[in-house]
Amino acid sequence: MNAEINAKHSMWIPERSFGVCVYFTKEGQALTDGDGVLCAEGIVGDNIIEKKVLEAGKYWTSEDNGYVRWVAGGRKISASEQEDQMERLLDGFVADPFEDMFDEHFNNKQ
Repeated sequence: MNAEINAKHSMWIPERSFGVCVYFTKEGQALTDGDGVLCAEGIVGDNIIEKKVLEAGKYWTSEDNGYVRWVAGGRKISASEQEDQMERLLDGFVADPFEDMFDEHFNNKQ
């Protein structure tokens, strides 16, 4: 993961601090309802989001051994977006068009 140092505040800022918090069962499988995965978007490491996703996972699975993990740089997509991304991937492009925007943004900063 690339990062920048914010000189004004002397703070390390991860390039991809936004992501998706995903609930996993004790067997290590992402909890899904067939249409999507139990997850929430936010700033990676946000304890409030982690707590809410964990509580929802415990409610739906009735188990206490589940856990959450972050997918840094990830975002939730709809079924139609998934189909569009698969088409882009098969055509030889980066699957997520937002990645093109991020790459262009960070390449222009150098």
